Amino acid sequence: MNKKQSKYQTHTSKGLFLLLFVFVSFGFMTNSYAQGILIKGTITDNAGIPVPGATVNLKSNPSVGTQSDFDGNYTITVPDSQTILVFSYLGFSTKEITVGNQTTINMSLQESAEDLDEVVIVGYGTQKKSDVTGAISSVKSEDLTKVVTTNPVDALQGRVAGVTVTSSSGSPGSTSDITIRGIGSFGNNQPLYIVDGVQADPYFLNANDIASIEVLKDAASGAIYGTRAANGVIIITTKKGKVGKTKIEIETSLSSNTAREKMNLLDADGYVSVHRQMYENAGASLPQYVQNPPNVNTNWVDETHRTGQLSLLNVRVSGASDNINYSVAGSYADEKGILIGSGFSKKGINANIGSTKGKLKINTSLNYSETNQEDYKFSLRETYFISPLIPVLDPSKPSGYGYRTGDLPDHRNPVGEDALIDGYTKMKYFLGNVSFNYEIIKGLHANANFSLSNRDNYTYAYHPSFQVRDIDDNPQNQYAFVSEYNSEFRRLNQDYTLNYMFDIKKHSVNLLAGYQRISEPFKETYVQAEGYKFDEDGNKIPATILDPSFNTVNAFNDGTYSAEGTNAEYALVSQFGRINYAYNDRYLFQASVRRDGSSKFGKNNQYGVFPSVAAGWKITDEDFMKNQKVFNFLKLRYSWGQAGNDSALGYYDYIALISQGKDGGNGGYVFGNPQNSYLGSIARDLQNDDLQWETNTSSNFGVDFASLGNKLKGAINYYKTTTEDLLITKEVSPSSGVNNPVVNVGEFENSGLEFELGYVNKDGDFHYSAFGTFTTVNSEVTKLSNANQKLYGIGLLFGSDHFVNQTQVGYEPGAYFLPVANGIFQTQAEIDAHGAQPDASPGDIRFVDQNGDGQIDSKDETYQGTAIPKYEYSVSLSADYKNFDFNIFFQGVGGNKIYNGNDFRLLSLDTGRNYRVEAANAWTPSNTNTNIPRAVLGDPNRNSRASTRFLEDGDYLRIKTIQLGYSLPTSALETMQLDKFRIYLTGQDLFTFTKYSGLDPEVGGSVLSRGIDNSLYPKYKSIIFGLQLAF
Repeated sequence: MNKKQSKYQTHTSKGLFLLLFVFVSFGFMTNSYAQGILIKGTITDNAGIPVPGATVNLKSNPSVGTQSDFDGNYTITVPDSQTILVFSYLGFSTKEITVGNQTTINMSLQESAEDLDEVVIVGYGTQKKSDVTGAISSVKSEDLTKVVTTNPVDALQGRVAGVTVTSSSGSPGSTSDITIRGIGSFGNNQPLYIVDGVQADPYFLNANDIASIEVLKDAASGAIYGTRAANGVIIITTKKGKVGKTKIEIETSLSSNTAREKMNLLDADGYVSVHRQMYENAGASLPQYVQNPPNVNTNWVDETHRTGQLSLLNVRVSGASDNINYSVAGSYADEKGILIGSGFSKKGINANIGSTKGKLKINTSLNYSETNQEDYKFSLRETYFISPLIPVLDPSKPSGYGYRTGDLPDHRNPVGEDALIDGYTKMKYFLGNVSFNYEIIKGLHANANFSLSNRDNYTYAYHPSFQVRDIDDNPQNQYAFVSEYNSEFRRLNQDYTLNYMFDIKKHSVNLLAGYQRISEPFKETYVQAEGYKFDEDGNKIPATILDPSFNTVNAFNDGTYSAEGTNAEYALVSQFGRINYAYNDRYLFQASVRRDGSSKFGKNNQYGVFPSVAAGWKITDEDFMKNQKVFNFLKLRYSWGQAGNDSALGYYDYIALISQGKDGGNGGYVFGNPQNSYLGSIARDLQNDDLQWETNTSSNFGVDFASLGNKLKGAINYYKTTTEDLLITKEVSPSSGVNNPVVNVGEFENSGLEFELGYVNKDGDFHYSAFGTFTTVNSEVTKLSNANQKLYGIGLLFGSDHFVNQTQVGYEPGAYFLPVANGIFQTQAEIDAHGAQPDASPGDIRFVDQNGDGQIDSKDETYQGTAIPKYEYSVSLSADYKNFDFNIFFQGVGGNKIYNGNDFRLLSLDTGRNYRVEAANAWTPSNTNTNIPRAVLGDPNRNSRASTRFLEDGDYLRIKTIQLGYSLPTSALETMQLDKFRIYLTGQDLFTFTKYSGLDPEVGGSVLSRGIDNSLYPKYKSIIFGLQLAF
């Protein structure tokens, strides 16, 4: 660790724990001064069975409250005898009672339509779930904490119909990709995250800080957030303090992590055998390492993989008096990755304080986190490609790690790179938010919200100079290299709203009007230095190193330097309004409109107006439904709405930017003899004031229902979303001298069905439940700049025949278009009869000549499916018996394809790398019953071209979590003076059922390049032991 690291960690750690100490102390002080009337009692169901976890709140201040313990007992302090207490619990009707002169209040709750009276968070407000007219799903804290992770978004996987969470990497600290109802843009498809009322990055949180999550899936639900909600909205509410004694909660866990699967590669004998075939089939001379292989057999996968470990600690202190509630949580995570040299640490604090003074309510939240990600220093391709004939360490060679393969010099020793190279990424994140709510008159509230978020990133990479030698002992100098990247992103947000709620007989009205202003300045710098210079003949020679131990960009006296930076700002100004109307609590209506102005557009289309409407009908409240016995609750919903999107644009895409520099590419001029570079300027872009918003138009028809005495509950949604005026980069002639401009062309269409179904029941001490989701997705590109346009994804290798994904009209974005591999030629006669592969020999792949033109080329590429699953599903089963609890959670997808990019490289038997063990079954005249083509140097038939040979079904079913827990009984807790003591054992991602031959079928990607399984950090399975305490 260098001095800069040590100073960074010391100051931030002191500040973090000082802040935690201040808030904890404040919490104890406010609670100790609380005064009022102490109320206690027991909450039971209609059968007299205690109800643990029931909520008791003050009606005048719902943020003040408590929960019943395992035996249904509760205590709460109220300000006076006129206080009205509200008793509620999931699945039971809410009850209210005035305290009066009572000090003991026992409450019996009656079963109801489960969570239909529960209040859910919507944009700029709350609603009873039974009154919601849009497509909104909720996830509770207890579901999130079943998944042990440093990223709370991971826990959403499979929990909500229509939400796709894809984790493409198991790297410590990596983030998941999340989409709601499919892909809607060529730009950013991530949803908007709202944390306690303000836009924020969710990754700084931990799951234990979260009280609930609401997912707004349709445009009508999210339209009040405007352009930021084009991809859906995820609203996160963190935990607040409740009236009662100061409560301390502690949870800690330790997990052991191992790779779900490991790549099985050739050993030394297999490597030599396949390489012998490769050279002999090409008629080439055998290299020395094949003729006389060294007595070495290195398993590079075992050398670079290890058992990882994740330890988590969360501590929360909370409480409330009559006018103040507080919650302060501190967390720490430390992860050792399953690849050598990789790791991640995260520490943070989440503090919420709310106070009430007459008609004024003030809520303050502060969040701070630091992360340190230790990057693994090598590529997994190096691990897979490097020869097993090379030792891990040879002390007789310079640096000891000097070997590479002679045929492919870029196959470095991964263990050596881990030992010699240093690199890490540090991030500091802060979010501060203060909101004011003042009741002007009854029902009329004025709200002001101010927030600041700041994210600082620092990335550092360094390797010293050293010499390497290939397998034939040829030297190659590796020059020292160091780079530093700094970025700062800031978001300043102001919200002002007026909210008026009133009832007139059977009419209920809720009016909202608001104004918002967001400013997002961003700046970044990148500097690198390389430890070489050029001699008079233009050859590289080592630079003069000022201090070999000083590994910063100032290390070299005369090295080669480069630097670049960005300074930009984004602004959004909005006005919005919404009306909610209900007649007789049966007929529901909502309408909203938002006007957004974005700095990313020119003067012609800087502002956009986005409306929405929605309606609902509670059918079971009608007289004609009174005598039916099928439904306890039935509601129909319909919504329609629009949202703009500017995420596909850069900061200044509409402006004709000018580039200035000394080299020709950046605007400079080179002339003279000898030639010299001179400062100059060039126009880099075209002015385009006609760029306009992408417009997302969504309609949703839904049904909510409850049956079987409210034990069975569910929701069904059908949705259709069309995105118009897609922002796409358009190619222009290189002779124009400008970058390809962004233009509005293209349309996407997504549609599908969503099902959510849950069942809850109990029989004495035995409680059991089941919950499942099922989602279908149909995605189609309906328009591009012309009907024949093709947008290509990223190529697997250089060359036009290594593209896997294409986006065309009539198909999914990033669909597979590939030539068809149709077995292996067994004889020359088969090759001659085929007639389209003149360079083929027996043992080569046969490709289908789709158009019959006598050659295999891009014209033979046909549609072969999509990486986007046609359907996704999940099932959660839970059971509690006395003090034991059990949960198992299944998650899966189907109808998608995966392109096995690892096999594309590790079964293309044409060069000097290592291969999968299946390569030992390559075709030979004596081994013809195989699907592995012959090994041949240079691959004259291009067996390795991108084709259906490496395309596989991506269906899978995964047991995501299995958890068994035990809680101490009340008698033991009283003896130990604890409120809770629970231990649990969890298995995470232990079993996956799939036909896919790769390491893991969960593969993500970008819009244009999806479903390619490349050599990314392997994902892992975990065994976790955890402990929960409360007192």
